[in-house]
Amino acid sequence: MSNSEKTVILLISDLTFIFIGMLLSLLPITDTTDIAGHAFAMTLVAPLWLLMYFTEGLYTLKTHNPADLPIALIRATASASFLSFVIMYFAPRDLHDLNSGSRLLVIGLIVPYMIFESRRFFFSFLSTESRLRKTVLIGSLDTLNIAREEIAKKPYLGYRIIQEVDPSSTKNFDIPEGTQLIAIERNIIEDRALYQKVFNMLGSGIDIMDLARFTEKISGKIPVSSIDPTWFVDYCGVQNSFSYELQKDVVDRFISTLLLIILLPVALVLFPTLLIFHGRPIFFKQKRVGLNNKTFTLYKLRTMVVNAEKNGAQWAKPGDARVTKIGSFLRKTRLDELPQLINIFKGEMSLVGPRPERPEIIRDQLAPQIPYYNLRHLVKPGVTGWAQVTFRYGFTIEDSKEKLQFDLFYVKNRDLWLDILVIIKTIKTVITGAGQ
Repeated sequence: MSNSEKTVILLISDLTFIFIGMLLSLLPITDTTDIAGHAFAMTLVAPLWLLMYFTEGLYTLKTHNPADLPIALIRATASASFLSFVIMYFAPRDLHDLNSGSRLLVIGLIVPYMIFESRRFFFSFLSTESRLRKTVLIGSLDTLNIAREEIAKKPYLGYRIIQEVDPSSTKNFDIPEGTQLIAIERNIIEDRALYQKVFNMLGSGIDIMDLARFTEKISGKIPVSSIDPTWFVDYCGVQNSFSYELQKDVVDRFISTLLLIILLPVALVLFPTLLIFHGRPIFFKQKRVGLNNKTFTLYKLRTMVVNAEKNGAQWAKPGDARVTKIGSFLRKTRLDELPQLINIFKGEMSLVGPRPERPEIIRDQLAPQIPYYNLRHLVKPGVTGWAQVTFRYGFTIEDSKEKLQFDLFYVKNRDLWLDILVIIKTIKTVITGAGQ
């Protein structure tokens, strides 16, 4: 069963539980109970409940961690119940009575429990031994570690590793009996004997897959240790269709213009406040690397003390003493990013894409130590991105390598649906105050 099919099953079951919760909130049901009316009222807000569950990653199986399910359900249900109450409060009286606050409270208590128990059953069903594909992984230790960790966290994806083979142990390798899938790294192509052994398995009923592709399916990132220049030729040499790029550019400029107009009253209050309590300058300009490795000037609201980098360029870290109290608030709410709407309007940035980094940090630290780092610039940088909504705030070389792997996933798979997913997750991140 593919991840898409699993997602459809989860969506249908969650929607069913929402309406079961509605029916249970009507107990005791009598002849005068307007079930059809209640169902209609619930239909109006049910998509909102699914959207809240979606923002918590309950349907993005490759990046969802089952250990986070309880708190994710509580947050999503609380948000959905509150927003439903607000909508019903301003709705016509008839609808308001059908979806009263007390009834929404009952639904909000019942639905997450049913979803939690159904998820436990469904994931347990998918994780039974007979449904797991016996998998052999051949590749670098870094990628093997990623795959092992992801499969251990998410057995419902349907794989069981029966053997791992790294470059140091390929000589005496024999394919175990019962193998159903072999994922092999293209970087081992120099070992002709090994590749011939794996190639001979084609047509035997054993599926053969590129290890980078396999890891991408279960983790939502591209392991840099399992790709080579040919990977970029295969997957990134030809850019997305002209229609997608054109649509994205039009949407970016339209939304940036709309937001600049809508947020003008906020700016009229925020900017003088910053000037009074934060001092000059209120804006911060910095060179960043954008599309095709070209530099541009990025605009932000200043969040640090003046001359914060008098000792040279450096990353901001958690608890950084250079961040002012007002600056900390701006970062938490992402208000410091507002001036980047100008960058989007100018065509230098997009709403969604890899976060732009500083040229001196790329030149002196990142590019020399992280393979293929500059190839994240095959697309426009974004105000938010797949790495930002999937991985924590990073401030080390290792963090940057991890984020690059998510950025490469976006470069390879970018489309309108992925952009929408990132934006929805970003809204959730801003509302919950996560990140820095």
